[in-house]
Amino acid sequence: MKHWPDNSPGSINAWLLLVTTKPPSWRDSLVEWRERPLAVGEPHEGFLYPDPLGFWAEVRRWSVELLRAFEPSWDASEALALTTLVHVGDEVEALARAVATCQPRVVLFLDEPAWQAAAWTARTEQYYVPDPHREGQVYQGFWGSRPDGVVVGKSPQHPTMHRFYDSVDMRGFLRSVGRVHRGLS
Repeated sequence: MKHWPDNSPGSINAWLLLVTTKPPSWRDSLVEWRERPLAVGEPHEGFLYPDPLGFWAEVRRWSVELLRAFEPSWDASEALALTTLVHVGDEVEALARAVATCQPRVVLFLDEPAWQAAAWTARTEQYYVPDPHREGQVYQGFWGSRPDGVVVGKSPQHPTMHRFYDSVDMRGFLRSVGRVHRGLS
C-alpha cells in the first residue's frame, strides 16, 4: 500500500488497530524484517517475527485478549487476522490513513505520545495497573468511546516481555474493553 508506515503489519480490514510512536528496537540478528503489504483474511507474517525483546509475542497476546472480550472462542489466528499495528512515529497523518484504510472498531494506543499526537476526544474510564515491583506505583490507562462509536483506549504500558506489570493485571485491563464498551455505548 502506498505511503503505509514501515514496521506496521496487519490486515486491511482490521477490527483492532494498535498505535505506537516508539521506533522499533526489536530486531533479531538472524532474521531480517521484511516489509509486506497488508493481509486479508489471515494473520500478517510480521506478527510472527521472532524479535529478541518479545514485542511481537506481547502484541499477539494482547490482540487475542482484546478480541476474546468480544468473542471468547477466538484463537491467535482469528484475532491476528483482524489486527493491525501502525508505527506512526512523528507522522501524525499515518494514524488518519490507518483509520481510513482499516476502519477499526477498537483503537488501542500503546504509548502516551501516540495518544497525545492523535488529539482525539473520547469519554474515558480510567484503569490502573499496579507495578508489582514498586509498592504504590501504578500505570494508568483508559478505555472509552469516541463520538463516532469507535472504542478507544490507551495502554498502561507499552508491550514488551521485559514488562513491569503482572500479566494477570494486564489481562484485566485488556478484557475490560468489553465491559467498558457496553457501558459507554
